[in-house]
Amino acid sequence: MSIEPTIKTYHSALPSPIPNSPSFVFHLTRLVDTLMIWVGTGTPSDPNTMGGGGVIVSEKKLANDWAVAMPSRGNIPVTSTSVYRATANDHALGMSQRLARKFPNNQIHLSLSLPSTMTSQSGPNLDPYASKLLLVMEKKLGSWLSEVLEAEKTSGI
Repeated sequence: MSIEPTIKTYHSALPSPIPNSPSFVFHLTRLVDTLMIWVGTGTPSDPNTMGGGGVIVSEKKLANDWAVAMPSRGNIPVTSTSVYRATANDHALGMSQRLARKFPNNQIHLSLSLPSTMTSQSGPNLDPYASKLLLVMEKKLGSWLSEVLEAEKTSGI
């Protein structure tokens, strides 16, 4: 009798949606009923080059902004908590809650490793397109996760 591994990993990259902005790198570690997601940034790339072949990850921090969300059960809403925050912002908390609503059969562990230009609320280093970039990134992350989970379901993994 052989036991199939229950841990799978997946990677993807999202080219820069806006010129001179960073690319996004997604890493998913899939456990039983758990999605461990890491999102980082890479070098700016040409949005016409899909697949992210030339993206170089800039910082590799596992817990720069880390949150865990549990899906709702019955009449109990989605619950979440910040595990670690490096800044005053809590981007991972809200994003993990939304992902737990979108993928209700999975606990969500979300770690964001984003530059301070995207996470500051104000200041000279704030990227004027930061909120737009985060929205695009979250939408693409949700689409990619849906594709991965659907592929697992259809292949019987």
